[in-house]
Amino acid sequence: MDKLQNRPLRSAVLIIVSIYALILFCFNVFLVLNAHGLLDFGSFIASGQLANQGENPYTDNSPLIFSVEFQGINHSGTAPNLNPPISVLFFQQIAKFSPMYSLQIWRILIVIIYSWSFYLLIQRNRDKTVPAVFWKALWTFSLAGFWHTIQLGQIYTLLLLLTVEIIINMEKKKNILAGILLGVLIAIKPNFVFWAGALGIAGYWSIFLSAGVTALFISLVPIYFYGFRIYQQWFEASKIFTPDLLIFPGNNSLQGLTARFNSAQAGVVLSIILVVAMLYLIYRYKPSISNINTFSIVTSLLISPIAWTGYTILMLPALLKVKKWKYEHWIAAFIFSFPFYFILEFFQKNFFNFVFWGWFYGWGLLIILVSEIKSAVSSNNL
Repeated sequence: MDKLQNRPLRSAVLIIVSIYALILFCFNVFLVLNAHGLLDFGSFIASGQLANQGENPYTDNSPLIFSVEFQGINHSGTAPNLNPPISVLFFQQIAKFSPMYSLQIWRILIVIIYSWSFYLLIQRNRDKTVPAVFWKALWTFSLAGFWHTIQLGQIYTLLLLLTVEIIINMEKKKNILAGILLGVLIAIKPNFVFWAGALGIAGYWSIFLSAGVTALFISLVPIYFYGFRIYQQWFEASKIFTPDLLIFPGNNSLQGLTARFNSAQAGVVLSIILVVAMLYLIYRYKPSISNINTFSIVTSLLISPIAWTGYTILMLPALLKVKKWKYEHWIAAFIFSFPFYFILEFFQKNFFNFVFWGWFYGWGLLIILVSEIKSAVSSNNL
């Protein structure tokens, strides 16, 4: 599968992949159409409503806040809005409308944003033949992270679009604009500060500085509206609610993995080791900007306390940039497309399943990281 030089064999593989992706697409459509409740979007609405009432937007004091119980492992958790304070300003606005109406509109926007992101990625792809675009589109729209985002009403497609635009502007040497967009991404999801740090270590100072200034400016805006207490409320909520969420299925961070062995702190140590190792690799060997971007995105997800299934759509730039997939790309592509529905069914069966299936998409992240390191090694003779 590493090099499908035999044309009939290659055609057969692409047909099988396309049929598999089409089945997944239909299956996921069925699940979304039969989904009930506001889920994560309800937590966003609750945060906005609480803020509009002058209350703490990071409490669980609302019936709209999403909570889950897994009887198979005797564990439950509440998932209020834990996005940075800038998110509260946005959620206050959508909270003024009917929650179900807003959710349906947002789901439509999710599809539009995701489709546009895919279009931008395909435009920079070297293989634009109809068969290649067709089966890659089928695979892209069968990803578990995409459908999980739709079902939950999450914001991950916005992160994907920002990521794609950052990469494209870097390729066009528009470093200041790329930095500004990276700053927006960091303000929404602070764990991506690693990306800015990696670019700074690599010598892209204009991106690093513009990202830092932008992220700082955006992060100061909530203080004007709510005062410094909004950050205290956010930190306290993160401390209270995050521990219960670490072992939820689909949390693909290093802390999420080690917490399954009752040692979340080991995940913190592994995260620090990973950060140091990746920064050293970038500083010492100066890999390509493409390698750095993929290193940064994957590392940013692995070191975050929470890296839900929806974040895996950020692997699209890494996979769609490759003209001919090697075996590791096919394995990662399969992992990311595996329906979350089955993860929920499998992960509670026994301890092995609890670890393997509960962190299933994390294995895909590791495969992409190792593959990218191999690519850097072969390209730069590291």
